[in-house]
Amino acid sequence: MIVNQQVKVPFSIGIYKDDVNCDIVPMEVGHILLGRPWQFDRKIIYNDLTNEITLTHLDTKFVLHPQTQVANLQ
Repeated sequence: MIVNQQVKVPFSIGIYKDDVNCDIVPMEVGHILLGRPWQFDRKIIYNDLTNEITLTHLDTKFVLHPQTQVANLQ
């Protein structure tokens, strides 16, 4: 698939706010996948044991924790 369009998408995780350039492709669902370009641009530190991401953005340190699972009560 040839990708010839991108869009800058603002997002926030808790108090951490940033934006990421996303490729535009046909999809039925969507997620923001913070992949290798974002990781290297932000110089993140990934902790394999705790599954946490640590980064510094605008002179503020952030630790992004994995999302907790919520039980589906029906």
